[in-house]
Parts: sequence; C-alpha cells; structure tokens
Amino acid sequence: MNETSPPDSGKRPKRHRLVELGISRPKAVIRLSVVLTVLLAAAMVLVTVDTDPENMLAADDPVRVRNAEMRETFGAGQMIVVGLIDRSTALTPGTFRAVDTLRREIEAMDGVEGEQVTSFATAVGGRVKVQNQADVDRIVSDIEANPVLAGNVVSDDGTTLAIFVPLENKGDANPVTAAIDRDIERNRTLSSLDTHIAGLPLAEEAFGRQMFIQMGIFAPLAGMFVFLLMLYFFRNLTLVAAGMIVAMMSVIWTMGLLIASGNSLHIMSSMIPIFLMPIAILDSVHVLSEFFDRYPATRDRRETLRTVYGELYRPLSFTSLTTAVAFASLAIAPIPPIRVFGLFIAVGVFVAWLLTIVFLPAYISLLSEERLQRTLGKKAKSAALFGAGLQRLGGYVVRRRIPIVVAFVALAIAAVPGIAEITVNDNPVRWFKSGSTVRVATEELNDRLPGTFNANFLLEADRPGTLADPAAVKAVKNLEAALRSQEVVGAVTSYADLEPTASRGGGDPDARRVAAGFITADGTRANIRLQMNNGDNQAMQRVVDSTERYLRSHPLPDGIEAEWAGETYLNLVWQDKMVSGMLKAFLSTLAIVLVLMTVLFRSLRWGLLAILPVAWTVLVLYGAIGYSGKDYDMPIAVLSTLVLGIGVDFAIHFVQRFRDLAATTGSSRAGLKAFFQEPSRALTRNALVIAVGFTPLFASSLTPYLVVGVFLSSLIVLSWLATVMVLPAITSWRRAPTSVSQPRDLRIPP
Repeated sequence: MNETSPPDSGKRPKRHRLVELGISRPKAVIRLSVVLTVLLAAAMVLVTVDTDPENMLAADDPVRVRNAEMRETFGAGQMIVVGLIDRSTALTPGTFRAVDTLRREIEAMDGVEGEQVTSFATAVGGRVKVQNQADVDRIVSDIEANPVLAGNVVSDDGTTLAIFVPLENKGDANPVTAAIDRDIERNRTLSSLDTHIAGLPLAEEAFGRQMFIQMGIFAPLAGMFVFLLMLYFFRNLTLVAAGMIVAMMSVIWTMGLLIASGNSLHIMSSMIPIFLMPIAILDSVHVLSEFFDRYPATRDRRETLRTVYGELYRPLSFTSLTTAVAFASLAIAPIPPIRVFGLFIAVGVFVAWLLTIVFLPAYISLLSEERLQRTLGKKAKSAALFGAGLQRLGGYVVRRRIPIVVAFVALAIAAVPGIAEITVNDNPVRWFKSGSTVRVATEELNDRLPGTFNANFLLEADRPGTLADPAAVKAVKNLEAALRSQEVVGAVTSYADLEPTASRGGGDPDARRVAAGFITADGTRANIRLQMNNGDNQAMQRVVDSTERYLRSHPLPDGIEAEWAGETYLNLVWQDKMVSGMLKAFLSTLAIVLVLMTVLFRSLRWGLLAILPVAWTVLVLYGAIGYSGKDYDMPIAVLSTLVLGIGVDFAIHFVQRFRDLAATTGSSRAGLKAFFQEPSRALTRNALVIAVGFTPLFASSLTPYLVVGVFLSSLIVLSWLATVMVLPAITSWRRAPTSVSQPRDLRIPP
C-alpha cells in the first residue's frame, strides 16, 4: 500500500456541542475544571484505609456474623506468631530467660490481649524460674504433656520457641509487630536468634502498607513512561501534557468522589488509579494522534479539532459507553468492595470521556498557533516510517487473509484445553513475592510449627450438657483424628483433649475446658481449633470436603450441628463468591456489550465483529494462564472486566472508521487502505503507550500489581493484534456500500 490521503467526502465535519463549548469557551472550561480538581483533591484528605479482607463480605454475611460470635464466645481473636529460632538448639536457660522477658513485654503492649498470650510460660502458669538446664527440661516435659501446647510453643526439634500473640483488633498487627521488633533488637540474646513474625493479620496489614507505598512509586513511574512515549510520538511537550492532565484529572475526580461519598480506601479501590489511567489515556491518545497527523494539512488548530472530533466523537462515545457498562456490571457482584470498585471505575470512564470531549479541545484551543506550526508543521520522519510499516502490514493482511484467520482460529482452539486447567486459588500471604519478609516468615514458621493459618469448626447442641456427654466427647475425638489426617492440618485441639478433673456424670464441662476457650459453660457450644501449614483456598477446601465426607459416614450425635468459621475459611468464602460473581458479571456484560454494539452499529453482524477481538483475547489470555499454572486469584478475576473494558476499544474504533471510509470510497479495500493510515497509527500509538507505559509494574513486590502490569500489557498487545490483523482480514471480503449514509448495508458474504 502506498501512502495516500483518505478520501474527502466534501462534507464539513459534524460539530458537537460539547466540543464546541471547549473550542469557543476554553478559559471558562479550564477554570471550572481546575476548581473542581482542587475541591475533589481536597476531599481526599478525609480518606480512611481498610485493608481487612473480612470486609470483602457484607456485614450481615453468615460467615462474618459467625466469626464475630465465635470471637465473643471463645475469645478466638486475631493472632500473630513470633518465632525465635536457634538452629542448634533453643532449649537453653539463657534463651528461655530472654524469650520469657520478651513474653512479659508483649503482654504489656497496647493492642495485645495480655492475659491470652501463649508461650512455654503457659505450661507453668506464667511463673517462670529458669536457673539451669534442669529447669528447662522440666518445662519442656510439662509442655509435651499438654495437648494444647505440645508442638506449638516449642518445636518438636527443639530449635524454635514461639509466642502466640492475640490482638485486640486486626489493625493492631503493624504497631505490635514493630514494638516486638524493637524489643528483640534491644536484647542481645534475642537479636542473635533468627526471628520471624507471621500471621494473616500481619500479612494483611503489611499488604496495606506496601499497597500505598508502591502505588505512590509505580503509578507515577508508569505515568512517566506513558508521558515519555507520548513525547517521542508527538514531539510536543505542551500537547503531550494535555493527555497526561486529562488522565490525572480523571483519577483525582474519581478518587475524590469515592472518598467524599464516604467510601473507605480498600484493597480494591486502591487499584482504581492503575485501572483508570490507561482508560483515560486511550481516548486522549486517539485525539492527539489524529490531531498530530492532520494538523500539517490545515495549520489551523480549531479547524483540525473540529475535523478530528467530527470523526472520533462516535467511536470515543461508543468505547466509553461499553467500558463504563463493563465496569458498572460489577454492581451485581456479591462482594461490596468490588461493587464500589466497578461503579467508580464507570464514573471515572465517564469523567475521562467528558474531559476528552470538553477539556482537551479547550486546552489545545489556547495553544499558540505559531508554536504549533513550528513543531507540527511537518510530519516527523519517525511518523512517516511508523506509517509506512503499518501500510505494509495492511497490504500483507489483505494478501494473506486466509492463513491469518486460520492461524488466529488455531490459537483460540489451542487455548481451550489451557482454560480447563485453570485452578481457582488465593492466599493473602501469596500477594507478596517469594523472598519477601512476610512470605519467608510464614514459610519458616509453618515448617517448624503446626501452622500459622487458623480455622475453626464450631459445634452447637440443642440441649445443655450435650457436648460433655461421653458419646459426644468420643465423636469429637474421632473427628479430630480425621482432621489431623489431612496433610495441611498441623494440629487440632478441642475440649475433648482436656480431661475433666472430676466426673460430672455427663453434666457441665470442666472449668479448665471453659477457660481454655473450647466450650461454653452450659456445654451447648464448642470450638475445634485447627492450625494449618497452608493458607491457600484450595487447602481449606480440601479440609472442608474431607470433613463433609467423614461426617456423612460418621455423623455427630443427634442434636449437634457443625459449621466452619475462622479467617482461613472466611477467605475461602469470599474468594468463591468473588469468582462466581465475576464470572456472572463477565458473561452478562459480554452479552450487554454485544447488544450495545448491535444497536449502535445497527447490525448484529457488525456487533459480532466488534466483539471478536475481545473473545479471542479472553481465550488466549486465559488459556495461557491455565498452561502456565498461574492460579485464578483476586487480581485475575477483577482484571477479566478490563478485557471487556479496554479490549473492545480498538475494535470499535476499527469498525466505526472502516464503515465510514468504505462508504466514502465505495470500496472495502480502499477503505482498508485508508484505515491503515491515520486511524491505524492512532490505534498503534495507543497500544504502545499503554503496553510499554505500564511495564514498571513488572518490578512490584506485590503480586496483584505485578499481575496487573503483565495482564494489562498482554491484553493491549493481543487486542491490538486481533484488531489490525483479524478484522481487516475478514472485512476485506465485504462488499462496498452503495451510499455513505448506509454503512450498515456492508455484509459478510455467506
């Protein structure tokens, strides 16, 4: 294909009121935009942070209610574990004295349930006197005889001493951990040990801290990459700044509205800037790219703007509408933070569209005409080379359309078995990369102790004293044995492990059992505690499934019901709800987008064609996830909406521009030839800006941000590839329309 200008229909570009508002009243538009930006930015000082995954479920969700009741009834609160390791032996008088000193300091800390701190001192009633090795041996012997403490506060190999620290609130994990670290550093004996602190509350708090730190680092870094790439393409600092300002204002307006409306900044909503930035830039780059290519012909910024928006207004509106619908569909998800995330991304998409339509032309209208003519008066050589490569690609696609379509179909078919291999799994600890402090601590202590992940199996009887009956005690002991047989279960403890000191004739349980937090005084409710060395959802699910199978063949005595609770089980529940909710949202949104495309293009065939790149991208991406062994976790589930939101953007621009060009030229091939000039350059610049611009996220130590970067870049590249290769290959078979006003008459031959 040789470079030629797209045919001119002879018609004046259609004017749109919002665009004309920006062109005719630029100063007023910019002043109002600045005022709103300042006000909404100020609202962000009211931010409250929520990093608790428990809030992924509604406040009245049965699992949350059950967990709250369990904490109140049995005192089973949030807990972190301090592990102190001497790889030769920790069973020495000096180490015991130092660890007991640390235990007393922890008990006095703010945010700690001091009376419930558990260590080797618990075996001797908290009164530790260690003068020689014989004292150590006596304490170890007492621990081994205690079914609650054995293997927990002293590891079986004698190298690790552990302190279990119950927290008053989950939010106390970070300050308590910091205080413990300071106390360890001040003690010469303790500082010489290998110390680790682990637990879900700590992992969740650490993620919350790192989330804000890395958002503050990588979001600006990604913005800088985008800015530099746009500067390379457009060679005009002032012009490029316009696109970046639109993106930043879109983020500020959205986050300001989020916080001003009383929403907390959750793990999900913290990712809104990362999602919204590329969406906001997409529209701006389309406009700037067309402006950059067309300005040399007119040397009139306002006339060029009218021409550009005359052609882009509809595709920009179509893509914004479909993207907003895609994210707004998350309102049907059963997870409250995801509903908020989806709705405010949809708000942000509308804001980005509005700023692109009104603020961007106002900004450009105020630029110096003389300076624009000096910098954009001639097409840069790089732009010419860029365009020549795309024109050659267009010619190749038309000539090799059959092999190209076959190759893309083959890739889609090959991806299907990979999708079948996808496993749904998550674990808050695995939100950190391997080698991070949180993961290393968790892995070390899970190897040496029964486990740092807790789950609870709650029993409830319909009559007082039922659970203390010998038959019930025997059934619970047998159930414990079945639970211990699970590979991931390191320890199981219940009231059945603490024998009564005197016979009660099947009546009320012993006070020792009640005090330990295993059973209520009236014997109607009991708590079986599980320590697990693996916090994955799949590990918890295997335990649940195995327990259900056991109880089907060995039911509990009549009148006793059982339910799961605890942090690890709660994570399983909200993950399952999220995955099923996201799948439902994805499928319903795909159908809605198809309907929208059919209505907007007035043709089912054009609607199906616009959906094709999205469907292909989904198949290939998720097939690759299955083949790679990457679990389907929280970031992947949420990013599925991004496939629809951004993936359909390129296809809509292609369909709308091709229809117009083919109708104008009277030939499908001439329309394609024209498309592979300015329109294809805009699409390709857009793809490169986003795909390359967000590569800094690859360096994040938090896997959700890393996944966002890799997934986003892959999504953009695959969507662009399908748009510039598959769609032209298919449309090259179409007949030309008979008039410009009837582009919908283009048909795919049977």
